[in-house]
Amino acid sequence: MAILLGIDEAGYGPLLGPLVVSSSAFSLPDELLEVSLWQIFSRSVAKTLRSSAGRVVINDSKKLHQKKSGYRHLQRGVLVFLAAASEKKNSKPLTIGDLLKCLGAADFTGGQDYPWYRDLPDRPLHIDGDDIATCSTALSRDLGDRRIRFEGLSSQALPAGRFNQMVQAANNKASVLFSLICRLISAAYRDYGRQNLQICIDKQGGRAYYRRPLQTMFPDFQLKIIRETERISSYALHHAAGSLKIHFLEKGEQRQLPIALASMTSKYLRELFMESLNAYFRRLIPDLRPTAGYYQDGQRFLADLEGRIAPEDIRGDLLIRQR
Repeated sequence: MAILLGIDEAGYGPLLGPLVVSSSAFSLPDELLEVSLWQIFSRSVAKTLRSSAGRVVINDSKKLHQKKSGYRHLQRGVLVFLAAASEKKNSKPLTIGDLLKCLGAADFTGGQDYPWYRDLPDRPLHIDGDDIATCSTALSRDLGDRRIRFEGLSSQALPAGRFNQMVQAANNKASVLFSLICRLISAAYRDYGRQNLQICIDKQGGRAYYRRPLQTMFPDFQLKIIRETERISSYALHHAAGSLKIHFLEKGEQRQLPIALASMTSKYLRELFMESLNAYFRRLIPDLRPTAGYYQDGQRFLADLEGRIAPEDIRGDLLIRQR
């Protein structure tokens, strides 16, 4: 059996809100590694909303997060897959705190440093439980028929203050993102390094060469370049305790379902953080227009706060991301 794991991020460019990186993992027969999981799960999973016909849709989060529906499609996909893993991990969250525990991100709750996230864990998830149960049952049937097991989802959430500290220490924003990716790679190796572990990651900023940063992050591993092209860069890493292969894919969310599911998880979690942030500031300024945190509208949001909020209610180094 092999482990196929996908990694993707949300929130790398915005001015406000956290950077989130997530992974999704599947255990499957080796001969299915070259087969599209969209094809394998065709009875329960669709790739587009137009063709879904009641099935759960898994795709690049940018294609599913829409102005009218918000994060509804992201939430549905993430919770259906978590429910399909419930026999192993009891992954049926009812609150954001439950969700953070399911994703291994419960250590970030905001606390006193981030008052806009203080109530985040207690916020309920507004879900259609019957729909989630029906879709997860269909997915579980597809998984079982092909001897595939969904191992679960994991996330790393980095709030603005910690992001700023890491950028200052590394003097490079891209290095911060790569370090979060490598945390998930390390966790996967710890759990699955003795199996046929294949990790697929969406290419970072069009970069084609990853040997040097991988060797920096994993100095105890022997690294071999399998190939480096514009579309895919692949590496084999070997250690006395195990091995893994890492593939950086151009437009990875379109090519690998595990990357698309990781993209959806990261975006969904980030949207929940932004929802909490907006609710906090709108309690202080009821007519304040909410923000998604991206640069231009984030600047508008900060300008709207200026002069209307007490200094003790905001710390710029914890709210505003360094560029």
